[in-house]
Amino acid sequence: MMSAIVGMIASVAAKVGAPIIKGVLQKQLGDNIAGTLAGTIVDTVASKAGVEPEEIETVDEKDLESAVTDTEAQMPEVIALWQKGVEAQFDLLKSDEKFGFFNIFWRAGWMYLLGLFWIWRIVIVPITNAYGVPIEGVDIAVLATLTGWFMALYMGGHTLKEIGKNVADSVKSRRRGE
Repeated sequence: MMSAIVGMIASVAAKVGAPIIKGVLQKQLGDNIAGTLAGTIVDTVASKAGVEPEEIETVDEKDLESAVTDTEAQMPEVIALWQKGVEAQFDLLKSDEKFGFFNIFWRAGWMYLLGLFWIWRIVIVPITNAYGVPIEGVDIAVLATLTGWFMALYMGGHTLKEIGKNVADSVKSRRRGE
């Protein structure tokens, strides 16, 4: 879905003479554009068109052309801001390297610990219980809450927001009987 929107904006950019937007979007592969410059462009165009990114296909062609033209004029600032974000990520990595293994490990350690908890709860506990060795597992709701906190704090709110949106869409489609 998102690749269709990216293609649509790229073709409008070519039509209205927006070479920066066209160049960035033509290099974008796949639907996963969150956190990329292409994602920022799609979000900015959608904002200027007054819709959510998923609704860009419903925008009138003239309004979309105007939104792309306005975004193109703003691209030097958008690129500079995006570049500052990337530089800040690299600065964080460099500062972590100064303090050694444990300073870096706590982030990945939580990720692996949560993975271990999920494997324990979903795989090991049911198998051992099936063979008559009663092991009490962590409540799934508690595990899901811990995982949600980790995703919100470490992976950023967008990850949690996307998962929540996907769950909500799934529930809605299930209620409609799709």
